[in-house]
Amino acid sequence: MSFTMETTETIETVDQAIRLADEIERVEAALKSMKQELKRFVDENGPVETRDRVWGYVTSVSWEFEADGLKRMAQEIALEGMNPWELLTLSAVSLKKLGWGEDVLSQYGRKKETRRFASRKK
Repeated sequence: MSFTMETTETIETVDQAIRLADEIERVEAALKSMKQELKRFVDENGPVETRDRVWGYVTSVSWEFEADGLKRMAQEIALEGMNPWELLTLSAVSLKKLGWGEDVLSQYGRKKETRRFASRKK
């Protein structure tokens, strides 16, 4: 069953909300499939230019540091007159590896939560 709703319409019932959510899931699945096919084409033929965009690969750069390198970096930052702890942070993955609960972590900092609108499996 397909659901059509103008983007300016207001959802007024749970049934409308469910139908809209189902339609979003369908459209997102179709979009994922279309992007996979475009990616395959780009892999074989190079970037694709539309009126407003170029579809292709964009390189992102990140850095990984070994423990000793991170220690030396913190020392160098301090020698340059900056506080390394204002620049270096622990990732969520690193905090999870510690295995400390919120009660312990709250002794050292504050919890920051962000809300992201998304669906998830039941």
